[in-house]
Amino acid sequence: MKIVFSDLPMKKELHAFSYKADGNMAIEYDGEVIFPVNSVLAKSMKRGERVKVVLLSKVDIAGNSAINAGIFQRELNNINRSIGADIEYITLATPFEETRGVHETLLRDMIGKLEADAEIIGDVTYGPKPLPIIMFAVMNFAEKFFGAKIKNIVYGKVDFVEIEDGTGKTKPINPVLYDLTPLYYLNSLTNAMEYKTSEEAVKALDVLLDL
Repeated sequence: MKIVFSDLPMKKELHAFSYKADGNMAIEYDGEVIFPVNSVLAKSMKRGERVKVVLLSKVDIAGNSAINAGIFQRELNNINRSIGADIEYITLATPFEETRGVHETLLRDMIGKLEADAEIIGDVTYGPKPLPIIMFAVMNFAEKFFGAKIKNIVYGKVDFVEIEDGTGKTKPINPVLYDLTPLYYLNSLTNAMEYKTSEEAVKALDVLLDL
């Protein structure tokens, strides 16, 4: 089965893109998506496969995050019509506050959605800055105690350019989909490294990065 963790945007205006993948063509999808992780799922879901999608929502004043959870589901359901995977949606909503209590609650709630031997996919495109840190911690826990395999951690990047209409508004262009999974595994490797001096550790890291 697959478990998907995806941050939701808190903004109202959303844009769909056909993302060009950088370095991992296996996740490049011809269609347009608002949520980059759906490009990965469009290419990797299988008929009858269980897919648990955990949407990470912040309780914003305008309620946009909750609305965007529904938009996410509709987008992925449309993709799934030609695939036939068994998708379950779960939304974890936390206050838009970056306190230790909120972070610990979200961490525990995310771990509570793990299952043994699952493939895990994450999307850190949207949401507040602490969320990727929490997601990495959950994935590390999943690998160590649930036998999980971290398949993809994606980030959808765009450039914003000013619209030439005198309003000062901008529009997003040049969508690129990056797979951050090597960064996750690099962090895991450095945590496992044991050297007597910082000089030895830096030399070992240089060798690792040259591979």
